Amino acid sequence: MSLMRYLQKGMWSVRMNKKVRRQRIRAIGYRLWAMGFTYRLSPIAYCLIFAFSILLFTGCASKQGEVKQPSGYFDILPQMTKSKKVIDNLDSKLFVSATYKSRPLREAYVDEYARRYQMDDSQRQSLQKMEKDLDERFNEFFMAVYTPDERWNDFNTPESIWKIYLEDEKGNRVSPVEIKKVDVNSPLIREFYPYLDLWSSGYIVRFPKYMIGGEEPFPGKDTAYFKLIITGVVASMELEWRLK
Repeated sequence: MSLMRYLQKGMWSVRMNKKVRRQRIRAIGYRLWAMGFTYRLSPIAYCLIFAFSILLFTGCASKQGEVKQPSGYFDILPQMTKSKKVIDNLDSKLFVSATYKSRPLREAYVDEYARRYQMDDSQRQSLQKMEKDLDERFNEFFMAVYTPDERWNDFNTPESIWKIYLEDEKGNRVSPVEIKKVDVNSPLIREFYPYLDLWSSGYIVRFPKYMIGGEEPFPGKDTAYFKLIITGVVASMELEWRLK
């Protein structure tokens, strides 16, 4: 799939939304114009009513878009998510969005998940313990990956054309201990990672929390930033998370 087709979906949606809004505004104007003839409104009154109607319309539209109030999870998610695109001579090579599952994000996930599924205290505590255990053992990422050739999207296979590393500011580097492909059609995955689109594959990538023989977690408490490095014969990129 070409880059142009990949981007046309969002552009078409924006154009349609603008078109619908213009049609509705014209309809409001026509009705006010007719009302002016019926009730013999002055030009000033007509302008005031029209302006008020536009404000009311846009306000209602905003409220309709806010049906689902963002929780703490959806506030933290953008902060922990980095995205990058590699394009060479107008040919798309690799698009990646990756979320670092930090401790605050995991805690917010527990709150949101427990709320959605109406968990009791015991169920919530079990989920909280599971997330805490994972956080103590792994540096975990969720990745949404698009490649123009589906055969390239093979991060979970032993013969993958890609290599992934986690590297701190000092150049210390670790490789993942697990890369698992997820079901992109799962409503749970799509809800908690809304940037995952129909053209991308989703992966859970886990790195060790401690380097071999190390007593301090990786990255360390004094680390200013770390990078997720994705490299291969097709493309390479780095995604950076600043901790300070």
